Amino acid sequence: MSGTSPGPSEDAITAAVDWQVRLTSGSASAGEREAFARWLAADAHHAAAWQRVQGVLAGPVEQIQRIGQRHPGQMPAVHQSLATAPDPVSRRRRSLLGGSTLLLATSVGAGYLVHRSQPLGELLADVHTGTAETRHAVLPDGSTLDLNARSAADLHFDPARRLVRLRAGELLVQVASEAAAASALPRPFVVQTRHGTAQALGTRYLVRQEAERSLVVALQHGVALQTGDGVQRTLHEGQAAWLDGQRIEVSSQRMAHRTSWTEGILDVRDEPLGDVVAALGAWRRGLLRVSPAAARLRVFGVFRLNDTTQALQALVDTQPIHVTSYGPLLTLIDAIGA
Repeated sequence: MSGTSPGPSEDAITAAVDWQVRLTSGSASAGEREAFARWLAADAHHAAAWQRVQGVLAGPVEQIQRIGQRHPGQMPAVHQSLATAPDPVSRRRRSLLGGSTLLLATSVGAGYLVHRSQPLGELLADVHTGTAETRHAVLPDGSTLDLNARSAADLHFDPARRLVRLRAGELLVQVASEAAAASALPRPFVVQTRHGTAQALGTRYLVRQEAERSLVVALQHGVALQTGDGVQRTLHEGQAAWLDGQRIEVSSQRMAHRTSWTEGILDVRDEPLGDVVAALGAWRRGLLRVSPAAARLRVFGVFRLNDTTQALQALVDTQPIHVTSYGPLLTLIDAIGA
């Protein structure tokens, strides 16, 4: 890919990741720790590679550790994911640790590699998708749900309500109407995120949950919004809004194009590069990281989601950025001159 910048070599990055796996496996010997110290001190490039890998993986590794502590019952599913993982990087780590998938299932480092293929924290969700995977589901009431890549939701349908709890990612719902029973009103259909709820007043809408806020787009008819703090707002057809738990901000832009992932494309209209990279990251098994300076750049374009490498090249060709790739595992994006 053009527009790359120098940095630690791919061999140094790969070695740093290998050391990360060994040291977090829980079985590293004193001799291995001494060998790591010698490797780290032997070359400044080794130290730079280690620092970069730690900066990228520290947060996700802690997340995997917390998952293992909170949900030890998920480890059989992790074990199955490791045993069937097609990613050659995962196979290499399996070989590194002696071919024991049972050991790998409890290895934080190896677990993280599988986490990039299948989010480990969402394995017990009622419906979920992995990297570069979508899913179409018919719900108990006849409504339909489409999940974007790396998304998960729980379903709670009872005589009083129809609730979809979005645990991660993005979904598109087509709500089936219900005739009122003789003694009851039709059950409300609600999508809940960590930031609030979106209740259908019609038939079709999109909900995306991010770390700090959630997006709701009313595609057909309206949607009633409510934040965790009780702030309420009704969206009319064509409107979109962001919820952050305390307030609702209606967007001045039309966002019907946000459903383009259902057709395998990413339609971007004057959006921050950071948001574009986040969307592409759900379709790429390796990590994508973007600097704050690059994340602020504005992007227009249409990108095919099944070829994120080509999408990155298109961004290099049209934006003042450089992209540094370390094999399939790690890609860093920065602004030129930053």
